[in-house]
Amino acid sequence: MRCAESLYGGTDGGSGMEIRLRVVSAEEEESQELTRALHDWLVEDRAVGLNARISRLRDDAGHPSGAMGGDAMDWIQLLVGSGFSTVGLVYAHMAFRASLPRRQQSVSVIIEHGDARITMTDASPEAAARLTELLASPQEAQGSVEGGDAGDAS
Repeated sequence: MRCAESLYGGTDGGSGMEIRLRVVSAEEEESQELTRALHDWLVEDRAVGLNARISRLRDDAGHPSGAMGGDAMDWIQLLVGSGFSTVGLVYAHMAFRASLPRRQQSVSVIIEHGDARITMTDASPEAAARLTELLASPQEAQGSVEGGDAGDAS
């Protein structure tokens, strides 16, 4: 597996954007396992892995604010530059979800960018459009994509 630093050529001095992702299921152990699997999937995906610095983050502080009890959570961090394509991330998400066993295809993927957050529960065209909107306008209100509907994530 490729090292995150070799993907992006070192630390980005702020010229790119940061995207954070996490898979959530009913069981925390499965959430951690699927988050690691999504990380590996993104690293190997040519459209995403070649144009982003991808790393795993362990958040002991309980971020994001909706986290329960301050338990440590694994996140995937993408630092992307000008060559990054949102469409590549949309297709990678769809392909990853389709690769999961049927019982796991209903897991949620939380995606954060700036102060905005969406929760994707499927790979519908509506979910893809909401992800594209999030990355184009990161300061908009938080939302949830469930079956393509955007709602409040509070």
